Amino acid sequence: MRQHGDRTDAAPELPTPHASRGDAAMRWPGYRFHGSFLRELAWLLAAGAALSAAWPQSVRADEAALEEVTVTAQRVSERLQDVPVAVTAIPASELLERGIRQAGDITASVPNLLLNSPYGPEAQPTFTLRGVTTQDFSENQSSPVAMYVDEVYKSVGAVQALQTYDLDRVEVLRGPQGTLYGKNATGGAISFYTKNPSLTAYDGYITAGAGNYSAYSVQGAVGGPVIDNEIGWRAAVMYEKRDGWVRSVVPGVEPLNGVDAAAGRFTLLAKPNDSLTAQLKLSVSRSGGTPYGAHAINNDPSATLTNDPSASLYTGNIGWFDNGAKFAVHKDIRSDNATLKIDWQLSPHATLTSVTGYDYGWWYEKSDDGGLPIFLRLDDPNTYFSSVNTFSQEIRIASHDTGALGWLGGLYYGRESTHATVQFHFFDGYNLNFWAPTNAGAPTQVYGFDEYNNFDQLKDSRAVFFNASYTVAPAVTLRAGLRYTKDKVTISNFYALEGGLASPGATTAATGADPNIDATTWWTQTVGNPALYPPPPPTPPTAGRHYFQQGLAVQGYGFVPTFENDTSNVSGKVGVDWKASDGVLAYASISQGYRGVAFNGQAYNDNSELTFADPEKLTSYELGLKTELWERRAVFNAAAFHYDYKNQQFLDAFTLPGGLGTGFHTINAPKSRVDGAELEFRVKATPDLEFGSTLGLMSSKYVDLTLHQGECVVAGTGPNCTGGVPRICCVGNQLIQAPDYNASVDFAWRFAHIAGGDLRLFVDGNLYGKQYFDAFNTERDAQGAYGVANARVSFESTGTSRPGFGIGVWVKNLANRQYLAYALNQGDADTGALGFDYGLVGEPRTYGIDATLRF
Repeated sequence: MRQHGDRTDAAPELPTPHASRGDAAMRWPGYRFHGSFLRELAWLLAAGAALSAAWPQSVRADEAALEEVTVTAQRVSERLQDVPVAVTAIPASELLERGIRQAGDITASVPNLLLNSPYGPEAQPTFTLRGVTTQDFSENQSSPVAMYVDEVYKSVGAVQALQTYDLDRVEVLRGPQGTLYGKNATGGAISFYTKNPSLTAYDGYITAGAGNYSAYSVQGAVGGPVIDNEIGWRAAVMYEKRDGWVRSVVPGVEPLNGVDAAAGRFTLLAKPNDSLTAQLKLSVSRSGGTPYGAHAINNDPSATLTNDPSASLYTGNIGWFDNGAKFAVHKDIRSDNATLKIDWQLSPHATLTSVTGYDYGWWYEKSDDGGLPIFLRLDDPNTYFSSVNTFSQEIRIASHDTGALGWLGGLYYGRESTHATVQFHFFDGYNLNFWAPTNAGAPTQVYGFDEYNNFDQLKDSRAVFFNASYTVAPAVTLRAGLRYTKDKVTISNFYALEGGLASPGATTAATGADPNIDATTWWTQTVGNPALYPPPPPTPPTAGRHYFQQGLAVQGYGFVPTFENDTSNVSGKVGVDWKASDGVLAYASISQGYRGVAFNGQAYNDNSELTFADPEKLTSYELGLKTELWERRAVFNAAAFHYDYKNQQFLDAFTLPGGLGTGFHTINAPKSRVDGAELEFRVKATPDLEFGSTLGLMSSKYVDLTLHQGECVVAGTGPNCTGGVPRICCVGNQLIQAPDYNASVDFAWRFAHIAGGDLRLFVDGNLYGKQYFDAFNTERDAQGAYGVANARVSFESTGTSRPGFGIGVWVKNLANRQYLAYALNQGDADTGALGFDYGLVGEPRTYGIDATLRF
């Protein structure tokens, strides 16, 4: 069957921007790589070995060795090199140097980790890890790559827009997890740890910065003991403002992707005795500014949706960092959090840990999702809103100093309550001539068409988990873990409306039950019960109005019942690790991941869209090696993995009967496969020079996936149509955002010592292989291979005296590389027939200066 990747009838690509998205010479099958990059990597390894061989004998070990990193990936403090799992840690000392300003910035430091955010990185930082991601952009969906802050799980987008300030470290655990802590996940876990107070001395810092796009920022923290060695506190704050870098071609419209964010955190740490430690963290976060700037790509002037033979709506292509936003838009993201962690040593050999978390999130956004170079006379932005309350409680008991046998057991409970509302507007300023309501008093024509839905989702998750290790020989340890999970999802108050404007005049909010619905819009209720949220005036007629699309029956005004879905799962992990020698650790493991059901939050047209996707499951087979070389002056870590991925959850778009409008289903990809490897190398070549590199390799494909897309508009006719249920086979296609390779190289060089301080140069670069943004592997929306380089020059004062001082200048995306960060095919007849595709472009060149005072 024909695949979307084979399409050749698309409109010509944008000439200038798309030329920079990779050409034929840069598209390699399988594991073929950019030759110059391989040469650089080989040179790096050889240079490290040569420099180490010529190492001066007078250099002290503490000056020569790499910084030792401690992680808690297994919920005990361990040296990174002693942990028998694939985990990458970014310590606090590297966060500023690497320019990590928001959660999505960590992808540059981790192999096989990419950002997949249809709403932009500031709103919902959705990650792809080893090819595992979510393709569903609904506000009620959680990611298969779990995000944690101070061991508290962050479930949905409304609570994930965190600011990365005053952090201690970031840990990225690759592969399924669930037998050690928290929420089970198929893709892995990303954990952010904030700094704790000192119980012995006061300390703090303040950092201020400025940059292009009128950017300025300030952050700082201060804290210390209230009672020495018993009670301490720490307060941290941040503020950042930056103009957007996506410019509208419409005069007077504020640039998009702007930032206006503030956050604060207060931490209280108590250690009344050697057996008990408690820490309370309270934080608030606000993020405003302008939302993501959608960029229409592959515009098709021949599209017939608008019934405009002259195609005057499609005025041609515009610049890569431009769009056609026509009105003021804004975002308002809020998050309030509280975390209480208690560690209580019950005996010399066991410690009880309790982690209690509460989150409140609010996400409100008005945006122009089309980004077309279209000048509608009158139009409204699309509106997204969600609010969420989450509570979680985790209790663990772990052994320590118990000899050959180590164990950890725990209980987890999570409760998440989400309210979601979305309203879309399409071409509201134009008479589209395709619908006339039939009830008395209705206008004879309707302008444009709108979609609106609203629902509440309640999730309860309970789990019990256990993990054990046993040292069977001095160098060999066996490990095993087991988890039982029970999830329940309840959907209530669901209703959906569709309609159009009674006139091309400006819309106004209804002064009634629901201010999100425009009073001047005529609606047909397609799903749900208006008694819950009545349509705007006039009052609902006694007879249902006819839906404008052929083939759909009138839905009437009956209840949509409350939906409940209960699932349970048993997953586990077994492994063995071998301490071959001092500084050499090899490990092997088989582990399973699980993700609960997903409800379709994109149902707008018909009751048949009210669907759940089944739970997804993943089995991972992994081999790993961790080595320390040349007296800890270098580390080399490697991992190879094979994934059997079952029932990956999808949001599947299809054209409704009649050929106009898009419907959605949540479905499952029955089977996928991912094979890959990861290499991480770091060497301190001299006391003043440090190199690092990572390489991620992947070969992924859908083994069994057929999507029900509208290849025909009349039942039983056209290619791949059977009884009006058309199908597209995606077997053999590459997984979403799973490039064959991604690589990074960095070096930090202390090249001079002046006036009581050091001058440092830090340069890093990232290279990404070709990637697709949908399961069809649509070629015209694919992002070809590309690379991004960054640099920072800084001065840091040395010595132990305070205050300390540092100043640096930096640039990101040094070559101003143009690339797609996300794309959505909505231009084809079977994906919406809108005549253009949705794209988000990557951040352009940014630069600035920052200064830090430490005290």
